[in-house]
Amino acid sequence: MPDNKTNLPAISRQVTELVLAGSTEHAEEAFNEAAEQFGDLAVVEVLDSLEPQVASLHLSAFDGGKLSLATLLIPPKAWAESLAFFAATWDEDTIEDEPEVLAEALFAHIHGVVFASDDHERRAALIHEALATDWGTTAFAVLFSTAMEEIIEIANDIHNHGAHRSGQTTSDHDVIPLALEIARTDEDAWNRVLFELFPDWQPGANELRADSEDDDGDDDEHGDQEYASGRSTRELLLRLRKQVPSKAVSTPKKGARPSLGEDIFA
Repeated sequence: MPDNKTNLPAISRQVTELVLAGSTEHAEEAFNEAAEQFGDLAVVEVLDSLEPQVASLHLSAFDGGKLSLATLLIPPKAWAESLAFFAATWDEDTIEDEPEVLAEALFAHIHGVVFASDDHERRAALIHEALATDWGTTAFAVLFSTAMEEIIEIANDIHNHGAHRSGQTTSDHDVIPLALEIARTDEDAWNRVLFELFPDWQPGANELRADSEDDDGDDDEHGDQEYASGRSTRELLLRLRKQVPSKAVSTPKKGARPSLGEDIFA
């Protein structure tokens, strides 16, 4: 049996070159071949060795509707790092004109990774690692901004009864299972997302309000002390775009060629 440790750097270089050339399907084939020859753990090691911007380019081509071995196996920390580059290809005009389209693409990506398997420990690790970063917190807030009324309903229920005794909602919005998964697996992560979505919220001192863009403030009897307005999807998308690093968020990984994929989004 070939020594997979010897082959992994070559596979990593091959995948990187394919992804940067726009051949994500061929890169996925390389992952499948590696899994057949050396097992799933070899694919995990290759994914962990990729520069985060390369991993992001590859994963962004897949979602819950497109089966991807990379989506199933990428280590949680590597995914969290790659998430920093998801918004790299956006421009301000697109954010201004089509925020719903971008938010939908981001949802398909995040939902596809988190719910790629039924492994609850993996889900918890993915959520923890992603929401331990500023960009991950903003990315999840983008998703929840598309369902403000529903998120407020769940947030109030969780605040009053706790995450494991709540979750009742009249909505079947697609973000609800993701919100509940976060609240029930990582309370700190849930709070970080809420504060990213409602930066002026002071639990017990003011109430959450859904509509931040169209409200003129005339209904506020007590001003900001009574209500905490949520950030809009458009505002959060802009924040996420500005959080894209100009370089990789981690140091070059062993076995990877530092010249490949560097500064491609600068």
